[in-house]
Amino acid sequence: MMMAPAYLKQLAQSSVAIQPITLVFGEEPLYIRRVVDGWRSALNAQGYLQRDRYEVDAAFKWDDLKMETQAGTLFADQRLIELNLPKGTPGKEGAAFIQYWCALQQATPPEICILMSCEKLDGRQLKSKWVQAIESAGLVIQSKPIEGVALQKWCQQRAQEVGLSLDSEAAALLAERVEGNLLAADQEIEKLGLLFAQDAHIQAQDIIDNVADQAHYQLFALSSAMLLGRPQYALQILHRLHQEGLEAPIVLWLLSKEIRLLIAIGQRQNQQSLPQQFKQLGIWSSKQAEFKAALTRHPGGYWQQLLPKALEVDLMIKGVRSGDEWQGLSELVFEIAC
Repeated sequence: MMMAPAYLKQLAQSSVAIQPITLVFGEEPLYIRRVVDGWRSALNAQGYLQRDRYEVDAAFKWDDLKMETQAGTLFADQRLIELNLPKGTPGKEGAAFIQYWCALQQATPPEICILMSCEKLDGRQLKSKWVQAIESAGLVIQSKPIEGVALQKWCQQRAQEVGLSLDSEAAALLAERVEGNLLAADQEIEKLGLLFAQDAHIQAQDIIDNVADQAHYQLFALSSAMLLGRPQYALQILHRLHQEGLEAPIVLWLLSKEIRLLIAIGQRQNQQSLPQQFKQLGIWSSKQAEFKAALTRHPGGYWQQLLPKALEVDLMIKGVRSGDEWQGLSELVFEIAC
């Protein structure tokens, strides 16, 4: 098994051998897309000019694919077949076809190259006969999500590819705002590449100024409004997020995170200076003034009493306790911001 970044690196170096069958799976859609695009381009350059793509749904007939692959390429160029498995499994008939087809592969290079793509496979699926057959006859590629510091470094490297440089704070802010969604991070960096001149140095304020239109990013505007003590503005943002369909658990995640940070700072006030606490808790400089404003309004005990209220909202969201979760969120937002 190979990781997606390693495979992409080999593609860039033109050092990937042609495989009769390839499986790419995982939780990071951007890498899956890049693997598929890179695989296709590399094989096009090797003369595989015809391409057929299929969605493996309930109506898909594996027997039709078997007949098609048996026909070979007597009347066509060497070709590619792409199979997308939305359910992450080919089913009994698909598994039988894969094992049968892999067992036939002896030609070098093969006349037909198949690429299968799906989302995450669990440990049991990875040990299945059809996955083992692909690994024996071809290549299995995993696309893992990138998180934390690794995501920040990825953002900085991707920015360099479009001719920009992100300082560490800007990279951290972008990584936090996309919540580990590499595809969203890639899109935002592409947009920054269009907005700024080549070799521009992107700072945190540039991220704030240029990624504030979507509901996903309005969530962080809500954080700023609450911490700075602007209750009416914070409630307006919350109302807009609700109208735009943002899910209540995401809002509660943000409120709980900010409350816990405020509690942590309050508990350490007599032991460490604020700059030391901000550094240890990973609060970047553009947010520090906001946390200082909140701490000036209320002592540590005030923030501690908000945690049980956040739990009540969580129980409403899960249906364990009766009540309107958005009304509960509104009350919690007001108490943080007042």
